[in-house]
Amino acid sequence: MHRLFAIFTASVALLGCQQPAASAQLTDPERDEVREVVREYILENPEIIEEALIELQRRARAREMQAVYDAVAANYDAIYNDPRDPRLGADDAEVVIVEFMDYKCSYCRVAASWVEDVRERYGDRVQVLFKEYPILGEDSTEAARAALAALRQGADVYAAFHMAMVNSSGPLPAARIDQLATVSGVNVAQMREDMADPAIMAHINQVRSLGRALNVTGTPFFIVDGVVVPGANEMALDQALAEALRG
Repeated sequence: MHRLFAIFTASVALLGCQQPAASAQLTDPERDEVREVVREYILENPEIIEEALIELQRRARAREMQAVYDAVAANYDAIYNDPRDPRLGADDAEVVIVEFMDYKCSYCRVAASWVEDVRERYGDRVQVLFKEYPILGEDSTEAARAALAALRQGADVYAAFHMAMVNSSGPLPAARIDQLATVSGVNVAQMREDMADPAIMAHINQVRSLGRALNVTGTPFFIVDGVVVPGANEMALDQALAEALRG
Protein backbone atom coordinates (compact mmCIF):
# COMPACT_ATOMS: atom_id res chain seq x y z
CA MET A 1 0.00 0.00 0.00
CA HIS A 2 3.03 2.28 -0.53
CA ARG A 3 1.17 4.27 -3.19
CA LEU A 4 -1.47 5.31 -0.66
CA PHE A 5 1.36 6.50 1.57
CA ALA A 6 2.70 8.56 -1.34
CA ILE A 7 -0.67 10.24 -1.73
CA PHE A 8 -0.74 11.01 1.97
CA THR A 9 2.78 12.45 1.82
CA ALA A 10 1.88 14.69 -1.09
CA SER A 11 -1.18 15.92 0.74
CA VAL A 12 0.81 16.70 3.87
CA ALA A 13 3.32 18.64 1.82
CA LEU A 14 0.55 20.79 0.44
CA LEU A 15 -0.69 21.42 3.93
CA GLY A 16 2.73 22.60 5.07
CA CYS A 17 3.06 19.68 7.61
CA GLN A 18 0.28 21.16 9.69
CA GLN A 19 -1.12 19.38 12.77
CA PRO A 20 -4.31 17.39 12.05
CA ALA A 21 -6.48 19.93 13.82
CA ALA A 22 -5.26 22.62 11.45
CA SER A 23 -6.40 20.73 8.36
CA ALA A 24 -9.91 22.00 8.93
CA GLN A 25 -8.54 25.51 8.23
CA LEU A 26 -7.72 24.75 4.60
CA THR A 27 -8.97 27.25 2.13
CA ASP A 28 -11.18 26.11 -0.71
CA PRO A 29 -8.36 26.46 -3.29
CA GLU A 30 -6.09 24.36 -1.06
CA ARG A 31 -8.72 21.64 -0.74
CA ASP A 32 -9.19 21.67 -4.52
CA GLU A 33 -5.45 21.32 -4.98
CA VAL A 34 -5.29 18.28 -2.66
CA ARG A 35 -8.24 16.69 -4.45
CA GLU A 36 -6.58 17.22 -7.82
CA VAL A 37 -3.31 15.66 -6.66
CA VAL A 38 -5.18 12.59 -5.39
CA ARG A 39 -7.32 12.39 -8.55
CA GLU A 40 -4.34 12.60 -10.88
CA TYR A 41 -2.43 9.99 -8.94
CA ILE A 42 -5.35 7.53 -9.03
CA LEU A 43 -5.84 8.11 -12.77
CA GLU A 44 -2.14 7.45 -13.36
CA ASN A 45 -2.13 4.41 -11.06
CA PRO A 46 -5.63 2.89 -11.21
CA GLU A 47 -4.34 -0.42 -9.82
CA ILE A 48 -4.36 1.10 -6.34
CA ILE A 49 -8.16 0.83 -6.39
CA GLU A 50 -7.84 -2.94 -6.82
CA GLU A 51 -5.19 -3.07 -4.09
CA ALA A 52 -7.46 -1.13 -1.77
CA LEU A 53 -10.40 -3.47 -2.48
CA ILE A 54 -8.23 -6.53 -1.85
CA GLU A 55 -7.09 -5.05 1.45
CA LEU A 56 -10.67 -4.27 2.44
CA GLN A 57 -11.68 -7.86 1.67
CA ARG A 58 -8.73 -9.18 3.67
CA ARG A 59 -9.71 -7.06 6.66
CA ALA A 60 -13.35 -8.14 6.35
CA ARG A 61 -12.33 -11.82 6.32
CA ALA A 62 -10.08 -11.23 9.32
CA ARG A 63 -12.97 -9.65 11.23
CA GLU A 64 -15.25 -12.55 10.29
CA MET A 65 -12.72 -15.14 11.48
CA GLN A 66 -12.12 -13.24 14.69
CA ALA A 67 -15.87 -13.26 15.29
CA VAL A 68 -15.88 -17.04 14.76
CA TYR A 69 -13.04 -17.52 17.25
CA ASP A 70 -14.83 -15.30 19.75
CA ALA A 71 -17.95 -17.43 19.29
CA VAL A 72 -15.93 -20.64 19.76
CA ALA A 73 -14.59 -19.31 23.05
CA ALA A 74 -18.05 -18.21 24.18
CA ASN A 75 -19.59 -21.60 23.31
CA TYR A 76 -16.75 -23.83 24.49
CA ASP A 77 -18.89 -25.98 26.77
CA ALA A 78 -21.57 -26.59 24.13
CA ILE A 79 -18.91 -27.51 21.58
CA TYR A 80 -16.82 -29.90 23.66
CA ASN A 81 -18.84 -31.07 26.62
CA ASP A 82 -22.21 -32.21 25.28
CA PRO A 83 -22.43 -35.91 26.30
CA ARG A 84 -25.01 -36.57 23.57
CA ASP A 85 -22.53 -35.97 20.73
CA PRO A 86 -20.93 -38.98 18.99
CA ARG A 87 -17.23 -39.40 19.79
CA LEU A 88 -14.71 -41.78 18.29
CA GLY A 89 -11.44 -42.22 20.14
CA ALA A 90 -10.12 -42.13 23.68
CA ASP A 91 -11.60 -39.72 26.20
CA ASP A 92 -8.09 -38.75 27.29
CA ALA A 93 -6.89 -38.04 23.74
CA GLU A 94 -4.28 -35.31 23.29
CA VAL A 95 -6.30 -33.58 20.55
CA VAL A 96 -10.03 -33.29 19.94
CA ILE A 97 -11.20 -32.74 16.37
CA VAL A 98 -14.74 -31.37 16.09
CA GLU A 99 -16.57 -31.79 12.79
CA PHE A 100 -19.92 -30.26 11.88
CA MET A 101 -21.15 -32.54 9.10
CA ASP A 102 -24.10 -33.45 6.90
CA TYR A 103 -24.53 -36.93 5.39
CA LYS A 104 -25.61 -35.51 2.02
CA CYS A 105 -22.60 -33.22 1.73
CA SER A 106 -20.16 -34.42 -0.94
CA TYR A 107 -17.31 -32.51 0.72
CA CYS A 108 -18.02 -34.36 3.96
CA ARG A 109 -17.38 -37.54 1.98
CA VAL A 110 -13.94 -36.19 1.07
CA ALA A 111 -13.31 -35.14 4.67
CA ALA A 112 -14.36 -38.58 5.94
CA SER A 113 -11.32 -40.11 4.25
CA TRP A 114 -9.09 -37.65 6.07
CA VAL A 115 -10.79 -38.40 9.39
CA GLU A 116 -10.38 -42.16 8.93
CA ASP A 117 -6.73 -41.73 7.96
CA VAL A 118 -6.10 -39.61 11.05
CA ARG A 119 -7.72 -42.21 13.30
CA GLU A 120 -5.60 -44.96 11.78
CA ARG A 121 -2.36 -42.97 12.00
CA TYR A 122 -2.73 -41.50 15.48
CA GLY A 123 -5.02 -43.92 17.29
CA ASP A 124 -5.87 -42.84 20.84
CA ARG A 125 -3.88 -39.63 20.52
CA VAL A 126 -6.87 -38.14 18.67
CA GLN A 127 -10.59 -38.08 19.39
CA VAL A 128 -13.13 -37.07 16.74
CA LEU A 129 -16.31 -35.41 17.97
CA PHE A 130 -19.12 -35.24 15.44
CA LYS A 131 -21.75 -32.53 15.41
CA GLU A 132 -24.71 -33.87 13.44
CA TYR A 133 -25.57 -30.72 11.49
CA PRO A 134 -28.14 -31.48 8.78
CA ILE A 135 -28.58 -28.44 6.54
CA LEU A 136 -29.31 -30.01 3.14
CA GLY A 137 -32.97 -30.91 3.43
CA GLU A 138 -35.24 -33.57 4.87
CA ASP A 139 -33.02 -36.51 3.88
CA SER A 140 -30.16 -34.94 5.82
CA THR A 141 -32.31 -34.55 8.90
CA GLU A 142 -33.61 -38.13 8.60
CA ALA A 143 -30.05 -39.43 8.33
CA ALA A 144 -28.88 -37.42 11.35
CA ARG A 145 -31.80 -38.68 13.43
CA ALA A 146 -30.97 -42.25 12.40
CA ALA A 147 -27.29 -41.81 13.27
CA LEU A 148 -28.04 -40.44 16.73
CA ALA A 149 -30.54 -43.25 17.31
CA ALA A 150 -27.92 -45.82 16.26
CA LEU A 151 -25.46 -44.24 18.69
CA ARG A 152 -27.65 -45.58 21.51
CA GLN A 153 -26.62 -49.06 20.33
CA GLY A 154 -22.93 -48.30 20.87
CA ALA A 155 -20.10 -46.17 19.53
CA ASP A 156 -18.84 -48.95 17.26
CA VAL A 157 -22.29 -49.40 15.71
CA TYR A 158 -22.52 -45.65 15.19
CA ALA A 159 -19.04 -45.53 13.61
CA ALA A 160 -19.88 -48.20 11.04
CA PHE A 161 -23.25 -46.62 10.22
CA HIS A 162 -21.76 -43.13 10.08
CA MET A 163 -19.13 -44.19 7.55
CA ALA A 164 -21.68 -46.11 5.46
CA MET A 165 -23.94 -43.07 5.19
CA VAL A 166 -21.28 -40.43 4.70
CA ASN A 167 -19.73 -42.50 1.89
CA SER A 168 -23.08 -43.12 0.23
CA SER A 169 -23.76 -40.97 -2.82
CA GLY A 170 -27.19 -39.82 -3.93
CA PRO A 171 -30.43 -39.40 -1.99
CA LEU A 172 -30.91 -40.82 1.49
CA PRO A 173 -34.61 -41.70 1.75
CA ALA A 174 -35.81 -43.85 4.64
CA ALA A 175 -35.44 -47.12 2.72
CA ARG A 176 -31.82 -46.35 1.82
CA ILE A 177 -31.03 -45.36 5.41
CA ASP A 178 -32.51 -48.62 6.69
CA GLN A 179 -30.49 -50.59 4.14
CA LEU A 180 -27.25 -48.92 5.18
CA ALA A 181 -28.16 -49.43 8.83
CA THR A 182 -28.70 -53.15 8.27
CA VAL A 183 -25.33 -53.72 6.61
CA SER A 184 -23.69 -51.69 9.40
CA GLY A 185 -25.01 -53.96 12.13
CA VAL A 186 -27.71 -51.61 13.41
CA ASN A 187 -30.89 -53.01 14.91
CA VAL A 188 -33.15 -51.13 12.52
CA ALA A 189 -36.39 -51.69 14.45
CA GLN A 190 -34.79 -50.29 17.60
CA MET A 191 -33.26 -47.43 15.61
CA ARG A 192 -36.65 -46.44 14.20
CA GLU A 193 -38.22 -46.55 17.64
CA ASP A 194 -35.48 -44.36 19.09
CA MET A 195 -35.72 -41.92 16.18
CA ALA A 196 -39.21 -41.06 17.38
CA ASP A 197 -37.81 -39.81 20.70
CA PRO A 198 -38.24 -35.99 20.73
CA ALA A 199 -34.92 -35.73 22.53
CA ILE A 200 -33.06 -36.63 19.34
CA MET A 201 -34.65 -33.85 17.31
CA ALA A 202 -34.09 -31.45 20.21
CA HIS A 203 -30.40 -32.36 20.13
CA ILE A 204 -30.19 -31.69 16.39
CA ASN A 205 -31.91 -28.35 16.77
CA GLN A 206 -29.50 -27.35 19.53
CA VAL A 207 -26.55 -28.23 17.29
CA ARG A 208 -28.13 -26.12 14.56
CA SER A 209 -28.38 -23.21 16.99
CA LEU A 210 -24.74 -23.72 17.94
CA GLY A 211 -23.77 -23.79 14.27
CA ARG A 212 -25.55 -20.50 13.66
CA ALA A 213 -23.77 -18.97 16.66
CA LEU A 214 -20.44 -20.04 15.13
CA ASN A 215 -21.50 -18.88 11.63
CA VAL A 216 -21.23 -22.40 10.24
CA THR A 217 -22.81 -21.82 6.83
CA GLY A 218 -21.52 -24.99 5.17
CA THR A 219 -20.16 -28.42 5.87
CA PRO A 220 -17.75 -29.83 6.76
CA PHE A 221 -16.62 -27.35 9.38
CA PHE A 222 -13.73 -28.39 11.62
CA ILE A 223 -12.31 -27.17 14.89
CA VAL A 224 -8.92 -28.84 15.44
CA ASP A 225 -7.73 -28.24 18.99
CA GLY A 226 -9.32 -24.79 18.85
CA VAL A 227 -8.19 -23.97 15.29
CA VAL A 228 -11.08 -23.33 12.90
CA VAL A 229 -10.82 -24.96 9.46
CA PRO A 230 -13.87 -24.48 7.22
CA GLY A 231 -14.31 -26.98 4.40
CA ALA A 232 -12.45 -30.14 3.41
CA ASN A 233 -9.08 -28.36 3.32
CA GLU A 234 -6.76 -31.28 4.01
CA MET A 235 -3.60 -29.17 3.92
CA ALA A 236 -4.96 -26.79 6.56
CA LEU A 237 -6.30 -29.72 8.60
CA ASP A 238 -2.95 -31.53 8.52
CA GLN A 239 -1.15 -28.37 9.57
CA ALA A 240 -3.54 -27.66 12.44
CA LEU A 241 -3.34 -31.26 13.66
CA ALA A 242 0.45 -31.42 13.42
CA GLU A 243 0.79 -28.23 15.44
CA ALA A 244 -1.70 -29.50 18.03
CA LEU A 245 0.15 -32.80 18.45
CA ARG A 246 3.46 -30.97 18.80
CA GLY A 247 1.91 -28.63 21.36
